[in-house]
Amino acid sequence: MRAAARGLISRRSGNGERPSAARLEDRLRDRRNNFDVLRLLAASFVLFSHSYALTDSAEPFADLSGWTLGEVGVVMFFAMSGFLISKSWSEQPRLAPFAVKRALRLLPALAVAVTVTVFVVGPLFTTLPLSTYFTDPTTWVYWIRSSLLVTFFGTLPGVFEHNPYPDAVNGSLWTLPVEACCYALAAALGTIGLLRRSGVLAAASCLLILCVTPLSTLATAPPGGTTGGSLTLVIMLGATFVLGSLAYSLREGLHLSWIVVVVLMALWVLTWSGDWTKMTGVLAIGFTVLVFAFRTPAWLRRLTAPGDLSYGIYVYAFPVQQSLAAMWHDISPLAMFAIAFPVTYALAFASWRLVERPALALKRVLAPRPAEPVEPALVGVANR
Repeated sequence: MRAAARGLISRRSGNGERPSAARLEDRLRDRRNNFDVLRLLAASFVLFSHSYALTDSAEPFADLSGWTLGEVGVVMFFAMSGFLISKSWSEQPRLAPFAVKRALRLLPALAVAVTVTVFVVGPLFTTLPLSTYFTDPTTWVYWIRSSLLVTFFGTLPGVFEHNPYPDAVNGSLWTLPVEACCYALAAALGTIGLLRRSGVLAAASCLLILCVTPLSTLATAPPGGTTGGSLTLVIMLGATFVLGSLAYSLREGLHLSWIVVVVLMALWVLTWSGDWTKMTGVLAIGFTVLVFAFRTPAWLRRLTAPGDLSYGIYVYAFPVQQSLAAMWHDISPLAMFAIAFPVTYALAFASWRLVERPALALKRVLAPRPAEPVEPALVGVANR
């Protein structure tokens, strides 16, 4: 354990000794990473997990660990987001460009996905006459509020009302306003100069993590289901985001050690289904995604050669899976996953090529980088 701790944090040598190749700062200069692969994996975890929830089936991993794979995937997203958003702010520490880049990443693809859901999926699967569906104010409220990131607990009239998981149209979207709030927090901390203060970030992350342990009554808050997260899960995601920001602030002394990964993962496994599993899981997943991103082979990037499809998978998977459940009431979880994944992948590919990539290209016009960035650019940033 002591060896693992020594491998996690170290300071730059004062005698000119060459720093370790596993040091995070050196890996950032190297410009190569597998964040796109990790995001694809995280989105796939969410899709796989929802294949059980939306068929009213018990998820084996959840029974074993107390975590759903969907929770693991979302925590992975927030760990990466906290790190990369802090990186983005440090490169261009100005509020307007930061907000523009965040909006371009989240809103265009979301608005298109919500529009497809309202005007294609809804009419196909509503049990109401189309005249009733389109004159119901709920339809238009859902379209407007969900396109503007008010995405939790959204329903469309008569849509999926007889499914095993009834009424939920796109339950995955509840995390997006949480992520937007984390962006706002990062911008606020960056504006007042605290985003680079590792002590402040460490204190904030410790406080948030303690809220999901038995030391806090929040740890027993009821779950929010597939369409809305529990308070515990929201706090977990906030803690994970801050931990990612903390990792970036400690980049000069943070070593990406596989030994630490093994120790943290072992600790997480030992606490599965126990009272401390949320805390150990956040720490283990948060550190592991960084090590995986920078210390895994380059050939893995072949998996993401078509583009960064993770966001498209995330916003389209749920309605695709609910559509399958509506058409095939006794579909098994594995059959749902086998059918939904390629369909969702195709929609995500179209979203990337037709919506997301063109929207992100507008950064050059609306939020151009400074002539001399504060730090080297990081290739493959998800939340550009």
